[in-house]
Amino acid sequence: MTFETLTPKGMKITIPDMHGKPSMELVPFAVRCPNFIELNDGTILYFFCMKFGSQKDEEIGGTVMMRSQDGGKTWGEMQLLCYDGAPCEGGLPIYDKVHDTLILIARTRHWKPGYEEDRLLAEDDQILGHTYERFWMNKSTDGGRTWGEYREIIIKNTPANWTIQHCPSPGIGIQLAKQKDNRLNGRLIVPCNDASLNNGRNEFRAHLIISDDFGESWRVAALENYLGASESVIVERNDGVLVYNCRNQSGFPANRRIQSFSYDGGDTLEGSATVDTLFDPLCHSGFAIAEVDGKEYIFLTSPTGQLGNATDFFRTGTPQHWGIREALMLYASSDGGKTYKAIKQVCDKGVFAAYSAICVTKAGKLLCAWESGPEIGLYRDIKYTTFDLDELVKLCD
Repeated sequence: MTFETLTPKGMKITIPDMHGKPSMELVPFAVRCPNFIELNDGTILYFFCMKFGSQKDEEIGGTVMMRSQDGGKTWGEMQLLCYDGAPCEGGLPIYDKVHDTLILIARTRHWKPGYEEDRLLAEDDQILGHTYERFWMNKSTDGGRTWGEYREIIIKNTPANWTIQHCPSPGIGIQLAKQKDNRLNGRLIVPCNDASLNNGRNEFRAHLIISDDFGESWRVAALENYLGASESVIVERNDGVLVYNCRNQSGFPANRRIQSFSYDGGDTLEGSATVDTLFDPLCHSGFAIAEVDGKEYIFLTSPTGQLGNATDFFRTGTPQHWGIREALMLYASSDGGKTYKAIKQVCDKGVFAAYSAICVTKAGKLLCAWESGPEIGLYRDIKYTTFDLDELVKLCD
């Protein structure tokens, strides 16, 4: 199998100054978090994050978009959508198909008075309650070519004890279109994760935020009942049921993803459990749904590296609970997400593969991108390949 490198090391991008005007060219140290969205006209948008000083989660970076007019065969120039301090630190895209409008949800993090330090904010600072978050939204009505001004949004019903409030998943949001209750169709849903301190212990959880007015207002909706759920992805089945799949931050049971279902458009979740056949070395996954010849299939990508030793980069301190981010696997479900099986190994053991994204296109392709690099743990590029859906579904049954 051959791969394309969508974001090669050494590419430059122009960064704006505090007034939003072009200021300087930077070469990213790392590239992360690929995503795809297909527009109504078949245009495919590819999103990813650039990190400029290091590959740490808290490192300064920006969300970048590229465009394909030929089904993902070739890609146009990079377009910077948001950059730390101008004003946001990353963005999750959603496509409002009803109004042919792209929406970007982003956040900023700030020191609380009395806790200011001259360094980058880290996750631990948030969990300890030393920071606060603000949330922002931007829209584009011309397929992402131009954008308006970022405006701050308030997410209602946020629990007061969440020290990490709404970390938008590295994936994408969805718009409901197949609900039996037609009042729910058009609803926007963003998968998020949160964290809080409970008797000195970090508790991670996944949740959904929703908008019933096309992004004008937002509220917290369903909470994942399985504590330890983290970065999450969601799809809508033809019968209106939502399948919600999460990274397992708890590490128990070892190396297995968490999944639940919503039967009311994302207001509540049921059936939270781990999926025995979905390996999870604490990593974000790609998730997509397709209909081929009248039958529905759900696809998921996740690394499948085996357990390593105590010096491995991805390790929790309980060695039996983590694996290595390598050997990306494509899984499929032909029964609505009840069961999954591995149908294709995308890259070999020993090849670094971390966060991934997949997208089903109107042309019958499955696009697949994943974080990679010259060795395990170095996020230097994003690999990309495509599959024919007709060929994949032959492997599913």
